[in-house]
Amino acid sequence: MKLTLLGVYGPFPAPGKGCSSYLVEDGDTRILLDCGSGSLSRLRALIPDRMRLDAIVLSHLHADHCGEIDLFRYLMEFGLCDAPVTLFSPETERFTSPVFRPVRTSDGFEAKVGTMSLRFTEVRHAVKTTGVRITDGSGRSLFYTGDSAWFDGLADAARNADLLLADACLVDETNEKALQNHMTVGQVVRLKKAARCGRAVLTHRFGGETHLPALSDDDCIYAEEGAVFEI
Repeated sequence: MKLTLLGVYGPFPAPGKGCSSYLVEDGDTRILLDCGSGSLSRLRALIPDRMRLDAIVLSHLHADHCGEIDLFRYLMEFGLCDAPVTLFSPETERFTSPVFRPVRTSDGFEAKVGTMSLRFTEVRHAVKTTGVRITDGSGRSLFYTGDSAWFDGLADAARNADLLLADACLVDETNEKALQNHMTVGQVVRLKKAARCGRAVLTHRFGGETHLPALSDDDCIYAEEGAVFEI
């Protein structure tokens, strides 16, 4: 299974960058995980011919995670991407176009997409949000938190994932209001250890960041757009 980081910022992009979006591939199976700003142009650069996606997974419907979903709709309506495509989301009412096959996600919901298995977990955010564990045919897995505050069950959901892709929007651990919706860098490092994940990629980096603290765990790294991970 391969993970490509298309966009890694939120809730708005850093200059010249993009918001949360990731491509997960296993053999011929492709899943687009969130589609924030900049995701379509970057995906088209990776797949220059007619595009095929087996599924789109939206963690939630905040703009920095789904802002380009209608651009993907246009692409399919103009025949440049195979349609219809299955679209997983915790809220599905807005997806009425025939190019989408909407599937509502919820805590514990499971699905199969090609060679990959998906298991969703409801996380703690301002709107309904589901994180997802994606497991390939050989049993390797990644867990994506989506946007989430820390809660005790998160480590259980991410348990033993080979790669943890986690919301690390915050640096300040004293901002109580922000901590209701996002994790800090330090919390993600602790989550990786508590869940016994192989490594952690800290994503959803704050688009207005001026500095990032050094990481205390060699198996934790900050997300960089264009990075590719073999899982």
